[in-house]
Amino acid sequence: MRKTLIVSYLARGERSNTKKILDAFSSCVKGSSVEDLDLCKNVPDFFLPERLMVYYERNYGGQKIDPKRESVIKKMDEMAAQFKSADIVVIAAPMNNFSFPAPLKAYFDSVMQKGVTWTIGANGYEGLMKGKKALVITSSGGVYEGESAGYEHFSSLARAEFGLMGFETVEIVSAAGLNMFPEKAAALVTEASEKVKTIAEAWYSLTI
Repeated sequence: MRKTLIVSYLARGERSNTKKILDAFSSCVKGSSVEDLDLCKNVPDFFLPERLMVYYERNYGGQKIDPKRESVIKKMDEMAAQFKSADIVVIAAPMNNFSFPAPLKAYFDSVMQKGVTWTIGANGYEGLMKGKKALVITSSGGVYEGESAGYEHFSSLARAEFGLMGFETVEIVSAAGLNMFPEKAAALVTEASEKVKTIAEAWYSLTI
């Protein structure tokens, strides 16, 4: 059976517009086991000096690390293994200050491990997650297009990171402008919800 991993950072809980869109997607998931990873409850580790050194020595230097030292990146390794085992990865988080919330950035730092989800081959970077699908669900108070496009670092970063890891399909659905256009907010969330339902119906009608 295919496996779906839903990674969420929804600090506003039931009031979250991103959660409303995620719930619409989840209602259409079928024929798949589902694992939920709540980054509010299971906060990823950061690359503090000792973790970074162990990771670099092991993943870049090929060194065998003493188990006691290696234990400092155990949580990162567990998240990376869970991530790699999924056929479909769903990320749900709002834009914070033009980009990822800090826990989501730390999550990507955990799972984007050299030799696990990507590597460096004869021709440069090579993704090790080929054949996988990713959906990114987000919302924002503003609209970052046209003259404001330079402020947008959420969708662009997500697409770059999934692309580096070799994902076959990356879909991004955003409800943007919720604070700029409060009178349209409900309609924008509904529109995004319909988009993710369409994606789910297409993905889960196929055999992976």
